[in-house]
Amino acid sequence: MMAGPLKAVENGYFRAFNFSGRASRSEFWWFAIYYTIVSGLLVIDLTNGGTLFIWFVLLNIIPNLSMTIRRLHDIGRSGFWFFISFVPIVGPIILLIFYLLPSEPHRNVWGDPEHGGSMRPRDRFSGRSAQSGYAALTRIPEAGQVHSDEFEEARRQEIHDYYRRRVLGQNG
Repeated sequence: MMAGPLKAVENGYFRAFNFSGRASRSEFWWFAIYYTIVSGLLVIDLTNGGTLFIWFVLLNIIPNLSMTIRRLHDIGRSGFWFFISFVPIVGPIILLIFYLLPSEPHRNVWGDPEHGGSMRPRDRFSGRSAQSGYAALTRIPEAGQVHSDEFEEARRQEIHDYYRRRVLGQNG
């Protein structure tokens, strides 16, 4: 599930002083697009001698910094990686690469993934999607295999538990 543009801007401002936690890739990029569009429009005011652009940039330092640090947390990096942006040429390129990386799908040091994660967990042994285990419910029984209602119910419950644990990430 992705963060929409309005939710991303809302989170950018309402969580401005929250430097812990995570910001999904979509949340980060929607906020960046919003910031770019508004800045571009306010540059017009700046060329006419206005100060709206300067005020907008100053008032958005904290929300931008917070969103950047939470985005770094989302890919499993410390917020201190932000300081690499001060290294000429190479630093901003490294940060851009980090911003483009997908979210870590599991809980990390900075918390659970936003919106339940952006990727499905993988079955470690087969490399197949965890959702493929749910497809076993519809498989055709082998010849000579005895089927009972009790067996079917046990199989359904096993698959349901597997789906809940592996796909939805629920424990217990």
